[in-house]
Amino acid sequence: MDGNRAYYTLPFFRFTNFVRILVFLDGVVSVALWLAGGHTQYLEDNVVHFDFYRSVFELACLSLLRMCLLFHFFTRVEEISMKLLDEPYDRGLMKKRRAYYVSAIFFTLLSTAYAVTKGVFVLHKESYKEMHSTYVAVCIASFVFSVLELLLGLVFLRMARRLQLMRIIHRINSDGQEIDEEGNTIKKKVNLKRLFTMARDEWWILGLGCIALLISSASNMMAPLFFSFVVDAALTSIDKVNHTVLVLLLIYIGGAIAAFFRSWLFTLAGMRFVARLREELFAAIVKNEIAFFDTTRTGELTNRLASDTGVVQNSVTVNISMLFRYLLQIVGSLSIMFVLSAKLTGVLLSCVPIVSIGAMVYGKYVQGIRKAFQDELAAASTVAEESISSIRTVRMFSGEEKSKRDYNVSVDKSYGYGKKLALAGGGFNGIVGVVAFGAIVLVLWYGAKLVIMEQEHPGTGITIGTLTGFMMYTLNVAMAFAFISSLYGDFMQALGASERIFDLLDRKAEVNMSGGKVLDGLHGGILFKNVSFTYPSRPDSEVLKEVSFAVEPGKVVALVGPSGGGKSTIVSLIERFYDPNSGTILLGGHDLSTLDPKWFRQHISMVSQEPTLFATTIKENIAYGREATDEEIEDAARQANAHQFISEFEEGYDTMVGERGVRLSGGQKQRVAIARSLIMNPTILLLDEATSALDAESEHLVQEAIDRAMKGRTVLVIAHRLSTVRNANEVVVIDKGRIAERGTHEELLHKGGVYKKLVLRQLSAGHAMPSINTDIADIEEEGSQEGSEGSNESNGTER
Repeated sequence: MDGNRAYYTLPFFRFTNFVRILVFLDGVVSVALWLAGGHTQYLEDNVVHFDFYRSVFELACLSLLRMCLLFHFFTRVEEISMKLLDEPYDRGLMKKRRAYYVSAIFFTLLSTAYAVTKGVFVLHKESYKEMHSTYVAVCIASFVFSVLELLLGLVFLRMARRLQLMRIIHRINSDGQEIDEEGNTIKKKVNLKRLFTMARDEWWILGLGCIALLISSASNMMAPLFFSFVVDAALTSIDKVNHTVLVLLLIYIGGAIAAFFRSWLFTLAGMRFVARLREELFAAIVKNEIAFFDTTRTGELTNRLASDTGVVQNSVTVNISMLFRYLLQIVGSLSIMFVLSAKLTGVLLSCVPIVSIGAMVYGKYVQGIRKAFQDELAAASTVAEESISSIRTVRMFSGEEKSKRDYNVSVDKSYGYGKKLALAGGGFNGIVGVVAFGAIVLVLWYGAKLVIMEQEHPGTGITIGTLTGFMMYTLNVAMAFAFISSLYGDFMQALGASERIFDLLDRKAEVNMSGGKVLDGLHGGILFKNVSFTYPSRPDSEVLKEVSFAVEPGKVVALVGPSGGGKSTIVSLIERFYDPNSGTILLGGHDLSTLDPKWFRQHISMVSQEPTLFATTIKENIAYGREATDEEIEDAARQANAHQFISEFEEGYDTMVGERGVRLSGGQKQRVAIARSLIMNPTILLLDEATSALDAESEHLVQEAIDRAMKGRTVLVIAHRLSTVRNANEVVVIDKGRIAERGTHEELLHKGGVYKKLVLRQLSAGHAMPSINTDIADIEEEGSQEGSEGSNESNGTER
């Protein structure tokens, strides 16, 4: 398809990512083993009094350096290899790839050589007998990882050449949507990155909040340390205690002030974000074509605007604050804890893998359930919205119990998913609690043992103050892990809710609201050329079948025919609520699909059988289509025979009409709708039998207003009552999606086809005008005379 473009991505499970994971483990494992070795003094001596045969500090540093450099080198080799697939003869790219690859192999060779040399000397001197067991493990890990990285590096370039077979192609159409090979739109995946990107306009507020977050987090991290200083100072002098307590108080006060700004800014960002999101989501909803609303229920859309946006709100603002806050709390606390006691820190970290794995499993499980939960809430909202908006019909047929039953079914289903969410949340929190408090008890026991060791052999353990501060940091870390675990569940729930939001934001309307040609003026002619149409919600039923007719500028054309024949569909196509499946519609000599819908709708007005008024004042309903002065509003009301009854209301034009105009009678609503159309001063007027549901008095007033509105305009009127079309310039009879007959009123009556049958049916129902009765009588009299003459001639022949 013209205008399409493509780009490539790579799957997650590939050789490069395997190498990256190995390199990352190299750095993390070596540093962790080195930090876990021996007591604090032993760790310090390993650095300050470095000994090549007994220290492994340089191996830990080398592993970290290797992790950073190789991660970068191999990533660049892959990126350049991807570019070379599209530009295979680019010598500059070839040189860059060769340089990065050679650098990676050279550094890996050096690392391997150093690790082998170190291992040989340690074995030769038998210094491993004097080293801590974890330091021996560092030597072994350094050698093993270096060899593995060297072997993988040697085959890396060959594996990089296979990227052409692994890469995934993404095709993008001219509208910016990803499509498959057949050209069908592919639904975008929702992930945390895309979820956070939604708050892009609030980043400056979030940035200020992050500054306050850093200050408050620093306060939280320093407080336990000074708390331990207070405990140790209590064993020396009261002056030292006073000084330390004063510093601790200032830390708490500074942290409280920063926490105020943090909470205020992140909450403000959340409020600003959800307001903007709801505005964007509403704009995305109303821009869709009418066919979308034919198949999507109103309650579902309103639920997305209200409920789903609320679920997403905290996840991309306040929850981000909490996430960073607890991450800083964990990282900062663990850093200080390593300084206080590396051994106790290692014991505490033993619970991290269990909590992390549990959080991932819990998050994925909750994401699916939360989506189903929100779907059922949307279904319940839809039932409630339909029942409440149609409460008169519900009351008329005593349908209260049925409405309650339908609503309860959806609510009960959502409750079922809610029970699963509650059970999953409770179970996960329980497991995290057991693991966390188990780790705290273990740290407390081992810490008490180290205190005893310090008392018996100074320098081998920790003080009571250090244990106190460490335990406070332990509680900080445990609580932070627990909160982060619950936040992960919240993020997964937000993903489930945001999936429906993104569906609407990403959806491309098949019929645009704006865009196209804007003419100097609209020539009022309408032309249908072989138009066929099928409603998207009913693809198996063709409503119009190769319909062709014309409406000359300034003329009145009436569409008549049995119900369901396609008359209202023709009006909908002129308004471009839908596009035809085939054929062309010309408006003023221009293809309707090429004109700007927003522009041409300013020149077309429509009055339907059941006009919809908004729950606001009469004045605002009349001026809904354009900005108008009070004089223009009153003039339009006079033309529509509405000024008199409006003036009789206590509040006049400021009278509230109620939901869908329920406070007005049928005739009053119809006249307000006509005024709303007339104030647009339309070139083309579309009338969908505006008097069919009115009493005689209201019908007379409305018909008088319609007759006045039709003067000087191109008019297409749909007539169920044939008495309204006697003066039309042409009558087009639509039957089963096709044009059955066309001509003037008199011509069609003489023709004796479908139109005459419709007139006779109206006569039997007593709805036709006396003049039509006269026409029918004249035609029947002429027909009987012709039949009589033919009979006489026949008889004469026989004789």
